[in-house]
Amino acid sequence: MSSAMYAAISGLNANDALLGVVSENIANNNTVGYKASTMNFAQALQQTLSGASAPTATVGGINPVQEAAGGAVNVAGVQINTNEGTLQSTGINTNLAIQGQGYFILKTPSGGMAYSRAGDFSMDANGNLVNPQGDQVMGWSPATIAAKGQTATNMVPITVTPNETQAAQASTQISSLSGNLNSQDTADSIPVTLYDSQGNQVPVDLTFTSPTATASGIQWQVGYTYQPPTPSGSATAPAVQKGTLGSVVFSNTTGQPTYTGTGTISITGLTDGSSNLTVKLGQSAFANLTGYAMATSIAATADGNPAGTLENYTIGADGTITGSFSSGGTKVLGQVALANFTNPGGLLNIGNTLWQQSPNSGNPLVGTASTGQLGSLAAGELEGSNVNLANEFVNMIIAQQGYQANSKVITISQQLDTTLVNMVQ
Repeated sequence: MSSAMYAAISGLNANDALLGVVSENIANNNTVGYKASTMNFAQALQQTLSGASAPTATVGGINPVQEAAGGAVNVAGVQINTNEGTLQSTGINTNLAIQGQGYFILKTPSGGMAYSRAGDFSMDANGNLVNPQGDQVMGWSPATIAAKGQTATNMVPITVTPNETQAAQASTQISSLSGNLNSQDTADSIPVTLYDSQGNQVPVDLTFTSPTATASGIQWQVGYTYQPPTPSGSATAPAVQKGTLGSVVFSNTTGQPTYTGTGTISITGLTDGSSNLTVKLGQSAFANLTGYAMATSIAATADGNPAGTLENYTIGADGTITGSFSSGGTKVLGQVALANFTNPGGLLNIGNTLWQQSPNSGNPLVGTASTGQLGSLAAGELEGSNVNLANEFVNMIIAQQGYQANSKVITISQQLDTTLVNMVQ
């Protein structure tokens, strides 16, 4: 009878373990980034009462005779369901969810690396992107991104410096002229705002004069003028600075412009110690300009910007953090890194929805979101748990029935033992 009781005890232990897995899954039904566990049973080693024999010419083969050797069942293993959970919108721009494969990389207080699907991040007082436990989110600096050197060896904690400023950038080129230049006009002037090295505005006018009909179309002379501001205390305005940039011909067959010239605007004598300004005007700037017989309406766009302070930032699908500044400019502030594993189920759970590399998970494969097998990031959203409550309730019933059945075996074994003792009396 003892073997039956021990077998039933192993059944009790196994079903109790199953109930523990089920209860953990249900308890974490609303945990951000939680991955449900599934437990499997395995038959334990049996005691061999008699071995097998092979068939002969006169006698058939005999199968082995085996029975439970006291431990009938074991826990074969607990597997992690790494499938993606449902995304939940929060509207918080530092909350991130991974759509697809991958894990966030976090630096723990001990200096080691941990991995998580829970993207409930926020900025601390120093501008560090952290999880609720204060672990720092890892990624790449703006310099590394500019050099396209995002690798596993040069990751740094993501930091958005409070009150970060964007340096003033002097204009270097007029990138676009878009709209129409009236072919019936005799002269037109188009304002374009440039910036010096201190971020001061330099209002320049592009001039289109002397339209001339040629065999290929209408040719305009292109130039520029700049009126420097009158110095404080002076009654005399400085001389106008101007120059010739070349000519542009609007084809009489295709309407497309062809620009010919040196295309260099040179502004001198700027204030605040700014360097002289040299701005290029190239052929590509005219690509969106037409020369039809309709009203002149041209928008000119140049690079450069004044100094500004950080007002907001966004996180893109590839993890790039882009800051928006009071000057109207933007700047890359960093990029969140992701990692994946050959066997994510082999990761070691260390609590707080964090995982660590194990010998059977493989090494982390670090890269940028939306590349290779790594998923994209959704800002303002969180990944919920992937617990299926219907499945957990069914598993709870299975564990309960298994536990009750094994307890019945112990009761019956006890009754049989009592009957045997009473027979001796």
